[in-house]
Amino acid sequence: MTRFLALVCVLLVAAFPAVGEEVINRFDVEIDVAQDGDIVVTEAITVNAEGYQIKRGIFRDLPRYFESKGDRLRYDYDILSVERDGNDEPYETSSEGNAYRIRIGDPDRRLSAGEHLYEISYRVKNQIRYFPDHDELYWNVTGSYWDFPILSASARILLPDGAEVTGQSGYTGAQGSTQSAYRYSESGGAHVFQTTEPLARHEGLTISLSLEKGAIAPLSAGDQRALWWQRHGALAVLLASLIGVFVFLYRSWNRVGRDPERGPVFPLYEPPAGYSPAACHYIYHRGFSDHDALTATLINLGIKGRIDIEVHEWKGTILTPMPVEGAQRLPNEEWLVMRKLFSEGPFTLGKREDKTFSAAYQAFRAKVSEKFGPDYFRWNLGYTLIAIALSAVAIIFAIIHATNWNSWLTGLVIAIALVNGLFMYLMPAATQKGEEIRTKIKGFRLYMETAEKLQLNAAEVGGKTPPPMTKERYETFLPYAVALGVEEPWTEHFEKLLPREAADYHPAWSAAHVGRGSASSLNRAIATNLSAAVVASMPQSSSSSGAGGGGFSGGGGGGGGGGGW
Repeated sequence: MTRFLALVCVLLVAAFPAVGEEVINRFDVEIDVAQDGDIVVTEAITVNAEGYQIKRGIFRDLPRYFESKGDRLRYDYDILSVERDGNDEPYETSSEGNAYRIRIGDPDRRLSAGEHLYEISYRVKNQIRYFPDHDELYWNVTGSYWDFPILSASARILLPDGAEVTGQSGYTGAQGSTQSAYRYSESGGAHVFQTTEPLARHEGLTISLSLEKGAIAPLSAGDQRALWWQRHGALAVLLASLIGVFVFLYRSWNRVGRDPERGPVFPLYEPPAGYSPAACHYIYHRGFSDHDALTATLINLGIKGRIDIEVHEWKGTILTPMPVEGAQRLPNEEWLVMRKLFSEGPFTLGKREDKTFSAAYQAFRAKVSEKFGPDYFRWNLGYTLIAIALSAVAIIFAIIHATNWNSWLTGLVIAIALVNGLFMYLMPAATQKGEEIRTKIKGFRLYMETAEKLQLNAAEVGGKTPPPMTKERYETFLPYAVALGVEEPWTEHFEKLLPREAADYHPAWSAAHVGRGSASSLNRAIATNLSAAVVASMPQSSSSSGAGGGGFSGGGGGGGGGGGW
């Protein structure tokens, strides 16, 4: 039985061939140096594929940037051909970080196990280095970041006619190594470097040939312009963008963004005729500030007897429409609130998000913006949006094309952002009509804010001294005070002038279950609770937070690495 089991084991072992190692058997490179300093590189990479990492093909990573005279410049690759086992092979290229990747193979086909020969040919511009007493080809032949060991590597260099070699060096090993496990020979005009020891994973071969000065033509004017553009193009584009955007925005602001001449602001004892609290709020703030416009509108409707405002600290705020015979016609924005909110009777704010209220509020804002917008104030957004778009294009171009980002580029980006921000602030402008009405609103706000400091004598409206304070006058202008953010000084003025009326103040338009007190504390509580109820009835947003001997292996041009896929 023992012999039988042993025989079975031998047969099983024989039935499955030994698992091979995925390795690069040979990495042979030919570099053809042109008279103008361009090189054509042909890499013949013989790999042993076993279906582990190399399933459908290999990828070759070439570096995207190189250092030259302290600058970081970009390689200009031109892929000439890609073959496998003597036939054209599909490939794709992509860029990520410093890697220019050539992924070779068909994603729908698996490679057969065994040896395969990949040949990659590509042209690289301007890879000769120029020094005062010599020129040099310094090239990382294999790259230092392959996922597989390389059993043998070689480089065969072909030079233009008449080029004389004055020195050679080679380096093997990991990135930064100064080992020299190679041999050099010259045969038939070709200069050959051959490794004498296998290269482990992430080890490579780098070669250097020193050439007699003048063997390679200096950079052409076109090449010099291209290199200048690589070094300074991003800076030039950002500088031109900064100047261009500033000139465009300044001229646009000078044409449409200057405010009309502002007149002096004097206290006025009534709001401009025909302007509701919401209108005064919108024109004064040149837009909406928080929810004060709607809060003031609801208080104004209450004072006019159109709604009853029942404020509870815990139950929410109940708004009840009231029947009024022969009432004065409401402004459009206030009539819209009545129609949208009370089509089905009383309405409760503050208990939960309410879609009906949200729709009514948006309609209210749209009506006010439409009625008191373009005729009173122009944002001139088109100009700033054009400038921002042009700035964004320039910045994106600089980010993509800058090979060496520095503080100058960062400073220009900041300067462009500041110019756009400055003119975004300056570009909006009031119309002549808007500036005149806003000046009157400022005067009325000044009166409500500083009435205590003015001499208070009985006077006709429109006279030189403020008219006398009454409970009716206080309530009539209270919504305007809320809309313009001066409710507190206006109420304090009422309390100081009419302390008895203020102490006994109970607004007929509101049943406030928020305690009892002075007019200031009571109205402050009503306005605060009403504003909080408005916020609670709106959709709530959410957010989340996240957060020759001086070289080395891996030096020079070329390099990169690769692997299987």
